[in-house]
Amino acid sequence: MDDRPGGIRGLGRALASTARARAERRGAEPRRASDAQVGRLRVSWTLLVVASLVVVGAFTLAPSIGLLLEQRQTIADLQQQVADQQDSVDDLGDQVAQWDDPAYIEAQARDRLFYVYPGETAYVVIDDRGPAESVEQAPAFTTDLVESQGDWVQAGIASVVLAGLTDAGADDLTSGTPLDAR
Repeated sequence: MDDRPGGIRGLGRALASTARARAERRGAEPRRASDAQVGRLRVSWTLLVVASLVVVGAFTLAPSIGLLLEQRQTIADLQQQVADQQDSVDDLGDQVAQWDDPAYIEAQARDRLFYVYPGETAYVVIDDRGPAESVEQAPAFTTDLVESQGDWVQAGIASVVLAGLTDAGADDLTSGTPLDAR
């Protein structure tokens, strides 16, 4: 083994003394002038540059990402609209297919145009009642039970008997019946 100051043993002692010196200095000052310590976290200029680039990149990409999300939402809305329109087209196709059926055409001609076959008689009932009463003029309905003012069975029988046995005119009969005298 070599005992010279520049030999292997001398190199080990030099390294150990340098490590001890570094350990003593470590608590007192940073290793390099470009490094700084924050608490126990060691922050270097390289870390600060990378962090600032990440922040700048995030601010640069944020509008593009917002635009991408907005475009995806628009695409989804348009796809839903296309699906709804396709359903509408399918329904219209079904209606067109119905018009190929002779029975359907016949039913539509009878209902809409009042067509009849030769020899048939068509009757059209026209509602001769006036327009519906307004809400203010309509009678108020109630859910309360109301007692009948007379016996409806007896009144019905009396009406039939009176109509069959009397020679009086219609105007005379509307004024009252013989059963009202009771």
